[in-house]
Amino acid sequence: MRPRTAQRGRCFSGNSRALTIPSPAPGHTTPAIIKLLVADDRLVVREGLKRLVGQCSDVRVVGEAATRDEVLEQARATEADVLLLDLFLGTPTILGLIRDVTRHHARCRVLVLNVQEQDPDALRILGTGAAGYLSKDHSRRQLLEAIRQIARGASYVSPSLASSLISNLSGGGKSPGHDALSHREYQVLCMFGSGIAFKQIAAELGVSPKTVSTYRSRILDKLKLRSNAAIIRYAIEHHLVASSTTAPSQRRKSTTDPSPEL
Repeated sequence: MRPRTAQRGRCFSGNSRALTIPSPAPGHTTPAIIKLLVADDRLVVREGLKRLVGQCSDVRVVGEAATRDEVLEQARATEADVLLLDLFLGTPTILGLIRDVTRHHARCRVLVLNVQEQDPDALRILGTGAAGYLSKDHSRRQLLEAIRQIARGASYVSPSLASSLISNLSGGGKSPGHDALSHREYQVLCMFGSGIAFKQIAAELGVSPKTVSTYRSRILDKLKLRSNAAIIRYAIEHHLVASSTTAPSQRRKSTTDPSPEL
């Protein structure tokens, strides 16, 4: 059975926010050759993804990126049609990265790829501007179908995620506590969860340490937590950060989100 794609202009409403899946742009047609930009900070994953699409006559990998800055540079230089973006490349600021790509490179549509076991905050990611979300259990056929649908202006979510979203939005699933957080509070939660130091969070977000402290207090209050350690545990348990992330010096350190809060 062919996986169903998100319906045109379909609005999903949850307990704390609503999401409208982007509709195909009027007159948008699939390019003869889809230019694909692959973004993952692991070389072996990038090579594997390139091999998956390498034999397709209508998809060509025009660039690859391992960091947030490289994503933005390659999106500009290659004029890619689709960005295949690892969910945790921009952790803890993937939302800002998606916004920057969609704002400054409107031609480039974002397909988020999650190779973890969970689908954390897919609604928030789609609502930020991603055109599609593909979960761990995807096949090569599903990957190519997602790329092609997104390139022609449609949207795509994997069948397993669609089922999960329907269950949650119809009341069959319990909404996580962090759904109540604002965008900036969510960023700070993920940054604390990634082990980033207090002062570095302030510097990367372009705010004062006092402001970060205010966000921290709101997070503790809304999630009913009592300490930074509890915030870290929460982020890990809810799969908001990569499981290998334990300190800011590791895998995701270079990704920042200089964008002001909207």
